[in-house]
Amino acid sequence: MTVLLAAPAAQGYDFGKEWGDATVADTPFNDPSGGPLLPATQVYPRGRLRDAAPNDCCNVRMTMTILGTSGQRLTSYGVSDGQGVWKNIDRRVDTSPHAISAIQYDFCRSDGKCATHTIARPPAPATPTTPGTPPGTTPTPTPAPNPFVDTDADGFPATTDCSDVNNTVHPGAPEVPGNGIDDDCAGGDQPGEVTALVRSKFSLASRRSSPKVNLLRVQDAPPGAQVDVICTGRRCPFKQRTRTVDAEGQVSLTKLFRKRLRDGVTLDVIVSAPNAIAKVSRYVIRRGRIPGQRTMCLPLGASTPQKRC
Repeated sequence: MTVLLAAPAAQGYDFGKEWGDATVADTPFNDPSGGPLLPATQVYPRGRLRDAAPNDCCNVRMTMTILGTSGQRLTSYGVSDGQGVWKNIDRRVDTSPHAISAIQYDFCRSDGKCATHTIARPPAPATPTTPGTPPGTTPTPTPAPNPFVDTDADGFPATTDCSDVNNTVHPGAPEVPGNGIDDDCAGGDQPGEVTALVRSKFSLASRRSSPKVNLLRVQDAPPGAQVDVICTGRRCPFKQRTRTVDAEGQVSLTKLFRKRLRDGVTLDVIVSAPNAIAKVSRYVIRRGRIPGQRTMCLPLGASTPQKRC
């Protein structure tokens, strides 16, 4: 995987924020191996980021938004860090059959501070004049491809098939969320949903006491998934804490809560992964009650959990 942070300034863009370090290549529309311009439906963002102060209130996130020729959003995905560990941005994206005009980078803290940088796709090189062609003479155009060519034999011609080398990809094919492929040629990969189990156990000392966290644990999450615990309300023990699950998809959150929670506090446990809809488990704290778990979700690029995504 290519790391570009140490590249000369002319080959990268540094966001230069005191709350996070982030650098992206300024040639996302060129192949990193040899440098030629990628096809009009491809972009290859490269770079890395990290949270400069992992003990502060908030984590950082870079969101890559791919824009079409009419300025429409084709797809987006993000990379996050809250522990001061470098995270790579290195992923080729194909939006077939839609051409790409630009990529927008949004480098943000979870408290709303952001910096934005947009890179437009450079124009294709001019077609060289055929040697021997008199000036002003229009070269003979290349014949258009046969509309009935079907290289992968899936029953769809190359003119409508967004990947004529893969017979599982064609208009009307089953879309597999989160696999990075536009299986049904509808304009981009459908984001998948994070699956994870959030286990919890609370206790009460009396009917008038506030509940205490005896167990709060994430299990069966995707390896490397990020877990954010956000507390809102008066007298929260903290505003936000971020953890990463281990290789088995687990992480314990119990030790974040050493005292009883106060009445009126809301806890959100958010389990997220790149290019996926995050899972949210919400607990509303009330005096004298064991809180129930409310399952919600967080769409890509959103900051407010929803009932359905």
